[in-house]
Amino acid sequence: MQKIVVFFVLFISMTCFPQKTCDSLNLLKAKVYGFDPSALSDEEKEAKNGDLDLFWKTARNNPDEAKPCLKTMIENEQADSYFCFDASSLLARIDSTSTYLPTVVAGLEKSELEHLQLSSYLEICFYLNYKKQDIGVLAEKLISIPDAKVFLAGHFITLNAIDASIFLYNNMPVETAERYLKQAIEKGNATARHNAAVVLNLLSTDTGDAFLNTLIANKQLEESTIAFINKDRKAFSVKPSGSISRTKILEYLDDVPYNFEKEFFGFSGNDKMIASACKQLNKEDVDKIRAARQKTTPGLSDEALHEYFALTSILMTVRNKSVE
Repeated sequence: MQKIVVFFVLFISMTCFPQKTCDSLNLLKAKVYGFDPSALSDEEKEAKNGDLDLFWKTARNNPDEAKPCLKTMIENEQADSYFCFDASSLLARIDSTSTYLPTVVAGLEKSELEHLQLSSYLEICFYLNYKKQDIGVLAEKLISIPDAKVFLAGHFITLNAIDASIFLYNNMPVETAERYLKQAIEKGNATARHNAAVVLNLLSTDTGDAFLNTLIANKQLEESTIAFINKDRKAFSVKPSGSISRTKILEYLDDVPYNFEKEFFGFSGNDKMIASACKQLNKEDVDKIRAARQKTTPGLSDEALHEYFALTSILMTVRNKSVE
């Protein structure tokens, strides 16, 4: 009889515990959230951080119980933009199985970026992309912000929306990036249309180029956007020259972004190597160049961007050379 009583008490405790965790999170949500971060003073932010830490700590202390609760809270929330971002960020951190990552994406889609530090948004989108989640809508949100500035504190650089979005679009399958960029050009706001057109040009695909060229010919893009694209096409064109062998260049492509054992530190900053690649490589190598470029952005850094642009010069030059 005693064993039955003990078991019954344990059963009640175990079944009630998840509800207690969820009740705590709901109570804290009502107390903590419902604010615009950009409207707070420094003192108010400091005080608010303590409340937010308590919400996060409650979830982290009981992740198995918190995950389904956060999922429901995010799905049900319709008005609190910052809560959707913060709760989604929290859910991504405590979900070791990736089961709840689609909910994280859905929560970020509800977030208004004007209320956020864009570096935090870029970081979580980059992570979701790495985890093979569909972040096309999230990437478009980033390139839709006028005069966006993304400060990467670890590298002391500030990126514009175009450069920041490269870390997202370059890590997508090419066809996926192409589709979302075309969609942003067709349906996005003026900022998205410009930025997407510039990034699609950098993507440098037959379909993307044909799409842009039609828009340019029909004057369906702003003159400033057309000028920007034409400037990039000229800037990324390299005179094929140099004496590095084709065999060595192909080896370097395999080693992108670097191979310290071979003392290969990337194409960026090595004009001789870039020019030799443009000389030695041909149409048959375009897919290999593109695959190498997709390896240039394993993390968020200025070095990664420089290597991306170096490979873009090679890709654009070789593609143009192939149709001469």
